Amino acid sequence: MLRAAVGAIVDASGRRPLVVLALALCALLGTWHFALKVLTHPHTDLRELLPSDSPGLKAFEHQLGRVGGGASLLVVVESPNRSANQRFVDDLSVRLDAMAEDQKTHGQELIAHVESGTKDVRRFFEDNKWLYAEQADLDGAYDTLDFQIAIQSGLVSNLDDDDDSPRVPSSTERSQSTAKKPALGLDEYRDRWKAKAKSRDDFPSGYFETEDGGMFGVRIVSRTSGLGDAGGELLLRGVEGVIRDMRPVDYNPSMRVGFAGDIPNAVAEKDSVVSEAAWASALALLLIVAAVVWFYRSAWSLAIIALPAILGVGGAYAFAYLRFGYVNTTGMFLGAIILGNGINYPIVLLSRYREFRSRGQDPAAARREAVQNALRAELVGACVASIAYGSLTITHFRGFSQFGWIGFVGMLLVWGAMIPCVPALIVVVEWVQSKLGMRTDLGMVSYGASRGSIMRAVARLSERAPWSVAAIAVVLMAAAAWRLPGFLRDPWEYNFDRLGSRGSKQGGAGEWSNKAEKVFGGKMNVAGALMLADTPEQVPALKAQIVANDSADPQGRLIADIATVYDLLPGSPEEQGRKLETLDRIRERLTPAVVDSLPPGERARVEELRPPDSLRVLGPRDLPALLRRRFEENDGRVGTVFYVKYKNDVVLSDGHNLLRIAKSTDNVKLADGTVVQTASRATVFAEMIRSMAIDGPRATLVSFLAVALVVVAATRNLRGAVAVLGALVMGVVLLVGGAAWFGEKLNYVNFITLPITFGIGCEYPFNVYDRSRLLGGHVSDAVLRVGGAVALCSYTTVVGYGSLLLADFQALQSFGRMAVSGELACLSGALFLLPALLHLFGRGDARAVLERSSTA
Repeated sequence: MLRAAVGAIVDASGRRPLVVLALALCALLGTWHFALKVLTHPHTDLRELLPSDSPGLKAFEHQLGRVGGGASLLVVVESPNRSANQRFVDDLSVRLDAMAEDQKTHGQELIAHVESGTKDVRRFFEDNKWLYAEQADLDGAYDTLDFQIAIQSGLVSNLDDDDDSPRVPSSTERSQSTAKKPALGLDEYRDRWKAKAKSRDDFPSGYFETEDGGMFGVRIVSRTSGLGDAGGELLLRGVEGVIRDMRPVDYNPSMRVGFAGDIPNAVAEKDSVVSEAAWASALALLLIVAAVVWFYRSAWSLAIIALPAILGVGGAYAFAYLRFGYVNTTGMFLGAIILGNGINYPIVLLSRYREFRSRGQDPAAARREAVQNALRAELVGACVASIAYGSLTITHFRGFSQFGWIGFVGMLLVWGAMIPCVPALIVVVEWVQSKLGMRTDLGMVSYGASRGSIMRAVARLSERAPWSVAAIAVVLMAAAAWRLPGFLRDPWEYNFDRLGSRGSKQGGAGEWSNKAEKVFGGKMNVAGALMLADTPEQVPALKAQIVANDSADPQGRLIADIATVYDLLPGSPEEQGRKLETLDRIRERLTPAVVDSLPPGERARVEELRPPDSLRVLGPRDLPALLRRRFEENDGRVGTVFYVKYKNDVVLSDGHNLLRIAKSTDNVKLADGTVVQTASRATVFAEMIRSMAIDGPRATLVSFLAVALVVVAATRNLRGAVAVLGALVMGVVLLVGGAAWFGEKLNYVNFITLPITFGIGCEYPFNVYDRSRLLGGHVSDAVLRVGGAVALCSYTTVVGYGSLLLADFQALQSFGRMAVSGELACLSGALFLLPALLHLFGRGDARAVLERSSTA
């Protein structure tokens, strides 16, 4: 029934080719209309890769809803003129504040706040320097003041005076200097308290700047996550527009302005992925076009082969638009892969058509015979490829599942589009060729012969020395498998520095990040991972529990400190109360009579240190905005935010550390059983590793078993099934073993090569096997007739993958390396091991075929 239905479609396409092509064109325009929507607006936020029901992700998004992402956008201004830099920062701050107000008016609050300097911080600590003094220091100041007043009033003699009368000092006098001091002995306290106030402010000028004034900075704190979300990019583009309108060169001809921080780094990563995926697709297309023209010796073959693949790619992304509404990072470059894999089907079909035409069949019969002859192999190829992709859809890791759905639909659509489109295109192309007076052979070759000597040599080798070929394959697999046990115990890439963009670290955002480090460093910054308690009262318990979890880590502690808003206050309310009592006593001792009796210079210094009447117990809301806002929720609540600071030697790009951090800090369970939804950026990366470790083996096993079942059902005999699966095993072992030998680890991008390799590892050898079956078991004849087409299919796929090796994004490079390795291993299994196994299991009359091809 399937053959009859396919034959009817082929005949109808031959009779009404223009109708078929008109419908194909409509489908092409319609699908690509939706495809371009998702391709031009991808979702590169790493959260889009994680399972939507992940506890860590839920906690992180719960936190985002309360405090926003808190991602930073640092603007660095550089010129040799300090005053020009200062004027630019002042003007920029005004414009950014206006931009924030405008966003608030339009309901799109991307900017949480803008920080351009520390003037308020300096003023706050200067005004409250008495409260930030230690209690012991305040007590000492009072005792010194009291004693100096006593000396001044004559109640206690000045032991520095020349007084010969014998006198024994009191215990109080022995505990402190007994000499009369200027400014009632308060100078040393004045200097110490002012120094302590200044220690809270690393920027004496009130601006974020380097010591030489050559670089100034502005910190924009956003409500985005800084993980590649669209809001971060929108904010960056908006700030770029503001700066462009300001024309920095008008302030100083050599002024440069750049960006650093979470947001520009994430945008740089995204731009790298998008641009490299586009370049990879363009380069792959160019090389594939050249190979197809060379192989068929006909440029007309391009239209016949390309249309079904392009329809499949467009349809796959249109499906993504309708099913998901977007594509994530892993889905962005899937088009090049579908193109490289999907083009295999029309290549094989066109090759069959050329073969039947070379036998002297008329075009209509050749079209029908080609489709029906290739139907079994093409259907099996489409099934195993779709199953390989489809196995990813059972995973919860969205980076895998979305990729699997798009690939599954795309491969089936290519196969479905091929059946009506290729025959219709053949008719149209041959009609055009006839009208132009050209030959209508589409580059036919002689029956039974390969165009070159390579396939003849391959067929001869496997026919004459099958044992040697099989032995070499076994040796290679054994060598590859030598390191598999250690690799499979933990195959995941934990170094996230090996996955991102190299260029963004060396130039662009990376270059300006180094400059921003010189401006800001760790100054005026509450370093660490932002986390949230449900109530301010939970913070002490949370702090204690996280410290306990970290202390229980068998590999050692990672956390250096946990900072809360109360760490910025001069003590608890009770401690501040005691300080105020002491300060009241100091104030009472500094009566007008005492102060007026001092020389003018000393009087001014004492008045400066006299505690003002306005001093009071300070709370979190009394802190300057620059500090308070770091601990403030969107609704203005203060006290629930805290920061976990890690030790200086903790590498946060190491996934092992991220997993340990997440274990200590995520979703903390308090002593009373309450679970607090705590999370940080480390949560996202740790969840990614955990999800891959769970879903990866599951998808791999399902893919392999499903593909094996299809092969067994399609071959219908033990000889064919063992040969095809043997070639598959060879391809997979060489791929994974090669990764183990060369230190290639699996990540959220290159893992996808495993199920893809299962599909390819069956598709190529099954094509060769099925051709030998149709030729009555003549294996070498099958290699001669289909080997070139299989090699071209492999070449187009290798080109698609290989173009990724030129990418700057390291995760894409690793994908390209593994995919090319798997492709070449599978091709070797199809052209060498499978024919050798078929010869060993039951020889065909290959020698006669070889002699016949040589004569031809």
